Amino acid sequence: MKLLKLYEKAKKYLSLISEKEDVEKKKIEKLRDKIEEKISKLEKKIRNTNNQEEKIKLKEEREILKDFRKQLKQKK
Repeated sequence: MKLLKLYEKAKKYLSLISEKEDVEKKKIEKLRDKIEEKISKLEKKIRNTNNQEEKIKLKEEREILKDFRKQLKQKK
């Protein structure tokens, strides 16, 4: 009887751990998608902007986002 209870508790604990990992993966995927979307928007702005100072600023932002995206891939 005690072994059965221990087994049930261990099973429940392991399922909670796997659910937590799934949630974290989903959050990382959502964040990565948002970053990709922002990068594409910045690239469009860069193409449409004639002001050189603004282009430089937008390119810097894009590079920061790309670096962050690389860090997320490494974490995954």
